[in-house]
Amino acid sequence: MISILFVLTLLASAPENVTEFDLDNGIHVISRTVTGGEVEGLSFFLVGGSRVLDEANQGIEAFALEAAMAGSDTYPDERWREIMDVTLASWNASYNYDYSRYHLKCLSEDLPLLLDGFADCLLEPELDPQVVERVQNSQLVALQSELNDPDNRIWLVANRGFMGAGHPYLLRPDGIPSTLSSFEVEDVREWLSGRIKSGNILITHAGPTPPEQLAELLEVSFGRIPEGGDVIPEVPEFGIDRDTIITENDETLSAYCVVKFKAPPSGDSDLPAYNTACLVVDELLWQVLRTDNALTYAVSGGSTSNYQRNWGYMYISTAEPALSATLMAEVFGTVASGNADQSLVTGVANNYRTIKGINAQSMDTQCWMLGSGFLSAGDWRAPYLLQESLEEMTVYEISRALSDWALDAGWGIIADSTVVDFNEFEPWSLKGE
Repeated sequence: MISILFVLTLLASAPENVTEFDLDNGIHVISRTVTGGEVEGLSFFLVGGSRVLDEANQGIEAFALEAAMAGSDTYPDERWREIMDVTLASWNASYNYDYSRYHLKCLSEDLPLLLDGFADCLLEPELDPQVVERVQNSQLVALQSELNDPDNRIWLVANRGFMGAGHPYLLRPDGIPSTLSSFEVEDVREWLSGRIKSGNILITHAGPTPPEQLAELLEVSFGRIPEGGDVIPEVPEFGIDRDTIITENDETLSAYCVVKFKAPPSGDSDLPAYNTACLVVDELLWQVLRTDNALTYAVSGGSTSNYQRNWGYMYISTAEPALSATLMAEVFGTVASGNADQSLVTGVANNYRTIKGINAQSMDTQCWMLGSGFLSAGDWRAPYLLQESLEEMTVYEISRALSDWALDAGWGIIADSTVVDFNEFEPWSLKGE
């Protein structure tokens, strides 16, 4: 039985009853005890994301995990699916720039069996060739569908102008068709044997099982994972040092435009004000581009806050991309220069805090917040403290944060050159120059 390292009972801004401990093999666990129910949430994070990939194998981790989770030698495909049907347990997976995550939702009484099967799939995957082919075909169809849709592809176009050559976030965790179609069963086995090591893993939990009991269950299941791990580099700064624009010609009825700009890293004191600023931009974009000028049916602004390197963005689908981009830059300038209305800032910040608070009630979100805070900011409390910092946000705070961080802009535009004049496109400055 392991020893509990420490229990944190924190201020009202962060949850109580959070315990951190290590399994004997070194896997770090963060558990929040939530009483009054029987539903458990448990997330398995495989750390590294795009930083452990390269041009030739991007997508291998997502493919390997999906193939592995179809069944193991002890829990073959048919039996594993039967267990899911009987327990009504649910799994969901996500693969992003910083980590892969598998999340389990189940009743407390089924947790021991499901954890045993979960770990067994990772360590002794069945990898039946027909099942692996089924997973591969499913992922290829989904991936090709996404790439064929310019409304999805525009984000990748903008990345090329924003991130800079060689940045790991340009690699796709879900792969590209050429790499995904090349993977074979042995590639999956080799990847899993190298990556399923204790030093690459974080486990988070939210539910009624107390930490001492959870530790015993995890020692039996995930305690079998061998020690070791990868040396994973820090995420480098985005390479953008001037305004850029990447264009792509496509026979599409609407033009699509996205601009990205730097944001504070997770845990930074500027992040709450910056995120609020981007949401104020979102409100004004709707007013200026849709209500006042009727240039679009779809426009938005926002920011990321849970990666090691974050960004803000503005997006529009429009028949007049050049005029729309000009107005987008003007809206941004209004907020960055401190000309937003205080009542708008207060309302947006309060709404943001309320939505975050409501979403945080699910075990899934709790597990994600604990894990993403720990991995991106080094402290699981970071997402909770961000919410608390939204109180009494001022125009000055949001304008300063936006103008300090969003120095250069990376634009991406997809349009039909027979309909739109590409000569009108330029990397519109967000600095009001």
